[in-house]
Amino acid sequence: MSPPLIDQFFRISRARSLDVPLALDRLAAPVIWMHCDQPRAAQLLSALSETLLQRAPGFSVLLSHPEGAEDLPELSGRVCMALPADEPEMVNRLLARHSVSAVLIVAQDIPTGMITALGRAAIPVILAEADAPRFASRWGRVPGFTRSVLAHISSVCLPNEAARAAWREAGIADAALITCGRLSATPVALSCNESEREELAENFRHRTVWLAAGVPEREEEAVRAAHREALRESHRLALILHPADPMRGPVLRDMFSEQFITALRSKDDQITPETQVYIADTDGERGLWYRLAVACFQGGTLGGEGACYSPMEAAGLGCAIVHGRMFGRFAEPFDLLREARATRMIQSADALGSAICTALRPEQAADQAHRAWQVISSGSEATDTVINAVLAAAARAEAG
Repeated sequence: MSPPLIDQFFRISRARSLDVPLALDRLAAPVIWMHCDQPRAAQLLSALSETLLQRAPGFSVLLSHPEGAEDLPELSGRVCMALPADEPEMVNRLLARHSVSAVLIVAQDIPTGMITALGRAAIPVILAEADAPRFASRWGRVPGFTRSVLAHISSVCLPNEAARAAWREAGIADAALITCGRLSATPVALSCNESEREELAENFRHRTVWLAAGVPEREEEAVRAAHREALRESHRLALILHPADPMRGPVLRDMFSEQFITALRSKDDQITPETQVYIADTDGERGLWYRLAVACFQGGTLGGEGACYSPMEAAGLGCAIVHGRMFGRFAEPFDLLREARATRMIQSADALGSAICTALRPEQAADQAHRAWQVISSGSEATDTVINAVLAAAARAEAG
């Protein structure tokens, strides 16, 4: 691409998003480009890219998604940006400045312009989550168009074996078709300080613990009422309350101390056999709280913008999940878990107490945890298959 055209594209990009040029400059070679055409799929790629960066730290990731996707968390080695579903000029813009090793496209409509541009540059392209070869362009009806575009595809990761026939008929070699199952937004398991976990587990010894994670101010009273109700069924029950805003820790201590013996994490309050509520008003320790709890209420799901955190975090660490109807940006993982009957949904705040009591029963907690783990395992297998396909294509491109 000539310098005048690059300058022209810079102007176009700035008109769309002032952050685009700066964001691209943060990428370090070699780059894996992940692109999706649906806002909800951005969560899938977010989880998948996190896993890839852990497994292959030598790469950086560009994650592009359509307008309307929820903001994705900052992650070292990854740049996220909004991009139209089929933007061939972006290919030229990126390749003019960066070494792209492979491109993963999660799309129901195949972006013909992007794939053709990538093919001209001999960049391997992997498709995933597409049930059949369907094109974003009307040119798909032109004789020979389908095969000319699909000739640039290195491999297709099929959501199920039934999809193989349509891709084979479209001209993709059988060896390039990989059945992996549906991807799920399964994040990397949250870590914790093991010595802290052992110490707290000893403090909570012989007691059942439930967690209210990411609780916004509007749900604090519902959690207090739920704990009061749950204590009537199990008088040695303990609640770990993790507020959405850690700065509310002292306020929550005063509020809950009116009814319960309360300890505050940020003040290093000791947990005693009498402690009924432990307010976890710190950041970055959710992995610790999930590991200590038998059941977890997903804060934010009773109204407003929805869940603060993905339910996959709790599911991956063995918590039985209770939640409301508002999923927010985590609709995809909530739907997957609900389809597997791995969560318990309530319709109102008044039902939280009884739902927690039910989720804490050993047989119920074990059943939910098992069903959730099946979802996690299936999603992890699909993620591993897709990542292996991407890294294998990148290695072949480097060798060739």
